[in-house]
Amino acid sequence: MTISTTFVLGAKGAYFFNSPTHWAWHNLPPDVETLFTKTPPIRDVIELTLGANDSYFVSYRDHDGQVLCKHYNLPNPLVEYLYASHPAVIRDLSTLSITLGPYGSYYAWDRTSASWSNIPPGLEKSLLNRLESQDAWGTTWKADGYEAPSFVSLGNDGAYFMRTVSGGGCCDFKLPKVEGRGGLGMVGGDGWEGIRGTNKFLEECSDFTVIAAVHLMPTQANAYVLILTNGKTFSNLPEHTWADYAKMADKLPTFVQHMAPLPPMPAPPQVHPPQMPPRPQQYQDQPPEYKQSQRAQSGCCPHANTGAPHTCCPPAPMQARPWPMPPINAPQT
Repeated sequence: MTISTTFVLGAKGAYFFNSPTHWAWHNLPPDVETLFTKTPPIRDVIELTLGANDSYFVSYRDHDGQVLCKHYNLPNPLVEYLYASHPAVIRDLSTLSITLGPYGSYYAWDRTSASWSNIPPGLEKSLLNRLESQDAWGTTWKADGYEAPSFVSLGNDGAYFMRTVSGGGCCDFKLPKVEGRGGLGMVGGDGWEGIRGTNKFLEECSDFTVIAAVHLMPTQANAYVLILTNGKTFSNLPEHTWADYAKMADKLPTFVQHMAPLPPMPAPPQVHPPQMPPRPQQYQDQPPEYKQSQRAQSGCCPHANTGAPHTCCPPAPMQARPWPMPPINAPQT
């Protein structure tokens, strides 16, 4: 199973960042940190989320390919969803995603099922409007599954983001009413400029097909990481995370949303057939002046560096879709 992205902040400066090629962590719970120092080493971290009161969930692929998990102090409804009165987790750990929010809230889903509790009313209303049927073993979404949530993130104070398989979705970042609330990035502003820009960008998008993920942080109200399907990232994170974030932020691949209700995954690499070198031109029948003019024309100028510096202000909306499918645009609220 291909790894997508994880950006999570915890208490006491803890964080875990994961991408298809890199991971980084700091001050994780001891039982979790031992995973990164064990011998033989683990292969992948599939999911890692941190919650209040030292709660966490981590699933990983061990050295032998077996997918395992650890967790602590999870909300009771989430534990019931994971185990369903069985002695072991019955959910598909290779596709299971979990976001933990404040006050015991969570949203959890795998390839065939979903569960949530105590989530913000706006998010729950949007989910129920898209839901066709649900029981302990599976969840069916409307429009033949196109309305299934593929990515959900819970933030601080009732903030949330959700996108669907079709590119629809909903969000509420709980922006402060007045510019007087402190937070990250206080120099020259109130610390909310980045997430305000992200909110404006999302409002101006016709749908969320260009969005791979918006990672919100329950422990930092104005912290976030926005990832576009073209691999570009925009963020507002605590300073002690910057070095690790910089190692992976400009190395993300492009992402594509598949039909399964799973987060957008890295697009498969394109294999180009080998090209034969151009056949050298012969100038035997041409005068020397012609050969000289051809050499002069074959010169090239260096390309200008068009890369913009990293900024928290998102670019203009893109209309390209990651895969040919008619959109279901309007967020249902």
